[in-house]
Amino acid sequence: MPYVNDTNSDNALDALLRFGIAWSVVIFSFFFGMVALYCRTLQKCLELIKPENRRASPTSVWYMFLIPFNFIEDFCIVINLSHSIEKEARSNPKLAQLNDFGMVTGIGWSLAQVLSFIPTYLGQVAGIVGFMLVLVHWALIVKVNRLLTN
Repeated sequence: MPYVNDTNSDNALDALLRFGIAWSVVIFSFFFGMVALYCRTLQKCLELIKPENRRASPTSVWYMFLIPFNFIEDFCIVINLSHSIEKEARSNPKLAQLNDFGMVTGIGWSLAQVLSFIPTYLGQVAGIVGFMLVLVHWALIVKVNRLLTN
């Protein structure tokens, strides 16, 4: 099972059964709850950006829940959000201090998410890296939201 022992022979179903149904439900609920909070943060960011600077609708971030299409859609979401922030920064002095619009961390976590499905240690490392990158991206968007709200 990934992260627990040194075998690569277990599949995802084996791992879930080893954890047990109750713990699996808790883990999935926590995960999807965090994704919902992240989506809400992204949606708020797009709502705070002037409509003429948006590359996507604020509600489009919820496409992250369209599994398995989200593995492609996530790239579109972070690219559109990054371009929207960059365009807003050109006309909004509140964002003048930004030199990062989230493109690298957004693409990074999206790519790492896809690579995390490789059933080897590469996939396990990609999962950890992706988790760290999404936290960094999330923190940046929270900062942007704070700047736009003040």
